[in-house]
Amino acid sequence: MKTRAVSTLGVAALAMLVAAALVPVDATARPVKQPLHPTVADQNAQGRAVVSIHRAGKKMQGKMLVVGHNLTPSATFGVSVAGVRIGQFTTNGAGSGAARFSSQPTGHAQLLGVDPRGKLLEVSDDQGEDVMETDVPDDDTMEDAGDIQCCLPDDDGTECEETSPDECTAENGTNMGAGSCFPDPCQATPPPPEEDIVCCIPDSEEPECDETDAADCAAENGVNLGAGVCDPNPCAPSPPANVVQCCISQGDQGEQEGEPQTEPPDCEELTADNCTMAGGMAIGTGSCDPNPCSAPATTTTTLP
Repeated sequence: MKTRAVSTLGVAALAMLVAAALVPVDATARPVKQPLHPTVADQNAQGRAVVSIHRAGKKMQGKMLVVGHNLTPSATFGVSVAGVRIGQFTTNGAGSGAARFSSQPTGHAQLLGVDPRGKLLEVSDDQGEDVMETDVPDDDTMEDAGDIQCCLPDDDGTECEETSPDECTAENGTNMGAGSCFPDPCQATPPPPEEDIVCCIPDSEEPECDETDAADCAAENGVNLGAGVCDPNPCAPSPPANVVQCCISQGDQGEQEGEPQTEPPDCEELTADNCTMAGGMAIGTGSCDPNPCSAPATTTTTLP
């Protein structure tokens, strides 16, 4: 049995890092804060994620901080968004660690090439097994769900605004479809081939890799991994053969007699043994985003 102690100094330092790294440039932007929930693989794990998508001048910028405690000491953990691994962190001797991401990374920050809001965030151990996860909520300050990405002409090129289709047309903008303005889907001219990036398009079996420009990647709701090539495929590091998609029931969602159950089972990437321990059902290898677990059968009870 592992004995772990959380360093008070380490926790305080990480808390200061959260405050310093995620102060929005736009005073109206509010960071999205979300706890990370432990899986059956490490029920002592604790963590949180803080996401800030904000406007700096005419450009949208993004930052994210992932913090973990009570993890295996001196070990490396991967961070994935929408089933695509975007970075990692290493824990200290007390089992605490943090990964900082930015759309304009400097220092120890790693590239944030996707808007994490509304997507599955996972922290996995060196065997590829999830130890913590959460569905990152959309920022409640975002515009209406019917808004689109609108590329508006500007003296310096184009500017992205999240607005209604009618407002976009009235401003002589280009409708880029539903989605966030981060990463920025607007680009005045296509980049030369040498500036193409690796784009991972999420899929429940294996993310598809495409060498394209950042604007097209954003339009496909892909994950920008930066410069690179798709051979070998960097989007889906092969997990160990015993890590599976595990469908775990979320409990009794229909407590009233005759009420249908509508919530699908939760998906966690676990070893086959841990999946069985959690009372889950293994359905094969692959990503948990999008959720491959089918909704439970809808049942009703007829009273005599």
